Order: sequence, then C-alpha cells, then structure tokens
Amino acid sequence: MRGKRIFIASLLLAAAAVLPAVEVDYFPLHVGNQWVYRGNGTRGQSLLTLEITRAAYWAGRAYWLLHGLPEGDFWLRMDDEGNLWAYDPAADREQLWYAFGKSEGEEYRTALPGSQTRAVITSRKTHYKGPVGEAENALEIRYPGVFQVGIERELFLPYIGLVERRQNVGGPAVVTYELIYSRTGGVTVLSEPALSVSLTIDRATYYANLMPPVDPARAVPLMTARLSVRNTTGAPIELVWPSGQRYDFVIRDEKGQIVWRWSEGRAFTLVFGTESFSGERNYTELIRLGRDGKPFPPGKYTLEAWLATQPRIYAATAGFEIQYVY
Repeated sequence: MRGKRIFIASLLLAAAAVLPAVEVDYFPLHVGNQWVYRGNGTRGQSLLTLEITRAAYWAGRAYWLLHGLPEGDFWLRMDDEGNLWAYDPAADREQLWYAFGKSEGEEYRTALPGSQTRAVITSRKTHYKGPVGEAENALEIRYPGVFQVGIERELFLPYIGLVERRQNVGGPAVVTYELIYSRTGGVTVLSEPALSVSLTIDRATYYANLMPPVDPARAVPLMTARLSVRNTTGAPIELVWPSGQRYDFVIRDEKGQIVWRWSEGRAFTLVFGTESFSGERNYTELIRLGRDGKPFPPGKYTLEAWLATQPRIYAATAGFEIQYVY
C-alpha cells in the first residue's frame, strides 16, 4: 500500500478544498453506486455490501433507495445544506441521518441506524489510510455517549462516501468496517489489492436493423468488448504463452455451438515465452455480430474471452441477446 493514493486527492479534492463544506458530496446518491466493506472484529470477519438500487419521487422530492443495511432498505435524499435525510413512506416522515454542513464541534441529533442519537463532526482533515488507499482530508464523525452498543466513529471521503466505521456490538466486542471496493457515479472505482479477470460489453441487447431498404452497413450490430486482467496483489503472476497469441474471444449460441471466433484465420508466431505480470491489462475489440453482411439469427448468446496462456485459467463470460428490427 505504500505510495498508493486515492486519485481524487489530486483531482476532485483539489476543488473540494476551495468549496464550502456544503458543496462537497460525502454521500453520493446515484442509481448503481455500490460500496463493499470488510468487517474485522472480536467475533471474526464479515462483508457488508451497500447499493443504491433505484430512485423515486415522494411528496415532490427525489429519493434514492439504499439497500444492504441489516436494518432494512431506506429512501435517502441530500438537501442543499448538506443534510442527508431518510424518508419512511409508511409514516410519511423524514429523519436526519447526517448533517455534513455542520461546523466542526457542533453536535446534532441523528436517527442513523446503529447510532445513539448524538453526532458531531470532529474534523474535515483527518488522515485516512485503509485498503483502498490514503488521503489527508477525510471527514470524521464521532458519536458521543456510546458505551457497549452503537457506532463510535466514521470517516467519509468526498465523492466516495463512507470509508471506515468503528462500531461497538455488545460487551467488549468491536467491529471495524473498511471500504474495500467502491463504484460511485460510474466514475470513481476503488479496490483493495486483488487478482481479477472481467469481460465488459457495451449492451445487453443488440438490434439488427432490417428495415427496408436494408443497409448492410447497419444490418449487422457492432459490439465493443473488453477483456481486463488486473493484478494489484503485490505478487506477480507467471503467464506462460505457447505462441504469440495473447487472447481470444468466441461467441456461442443458445445450443453452445461456436458461431464466431476472433482468432479464426489469424496467424501467430510460434514462439514460447513466459511473463511475470502485475498491474492491469486490457484487450478491446469491435466485434461484428454476423457474417457476410448478415446478422446472426435472433436469440441469446454468450461471449467468452480468455488469455491465451497454457493452461487457460484466466477467462470470463458475458451474455447478450440479438433482436431483429423490421
């Protein structure tokens, strides 16, 4: 972890330093935002995944549904003063969770699940160091009056959200939740050291435009596919290459039959080699979903992609559908 810094420290945080506190977003509310926490404590390890799953309007205000807390799902909104409110449609009532616009040292009342109703922002420039990196201007909230049960301390980073929580869970038992992965606004992605293989495609459904007069250039849908291999564990992995080929893609139909292969008709050098790999590598291809100017038949397909190593152990799959439009 040494030398690693969260990228917003040099980009977004530079702007945040000159903005009023109320304009800094400490709890991003966008559908698709996700946070994964690892809990370490007296009673062992656990995982907690939080996600914004959808948005809706209640009483003329926009709210976003937070899913994943043990206490249930909650409709949330942020007002112009930096207050995060939770709305209960059944009771038609809002309750304050966070008052991010409060001055340092100013106590406020909170209905945050797991708290003891009292909260205070102790600092906006707390040093944070955890699984996802390091930053110098975390917002720290403490919860006075907590004894054996309740949240004791939380840290937030602008435009990311909660990165650390320390919570008493009964008697001498304590658990600390640390952010290990975050996806916020479709832009900020943080992760602890990991080895991963992923396959990304740009759509779930591809449409073949067969409206007359049929234009062969538009009749066959075009897919953008990306195979990503990421190793940030700190220990290189050995890749054994039996040839000059580095990756491959295949498309299978619903019966499992191969209808297209990227490497078909391509020539590769017959040179054996090995490589110690760390970091991230991406292989991107534009794939025409058809042959000879005609789209593949409508139906469900799978795209498989892998590193062309020996053995073939770094692979991923994604499903998609082709539909005809007449």
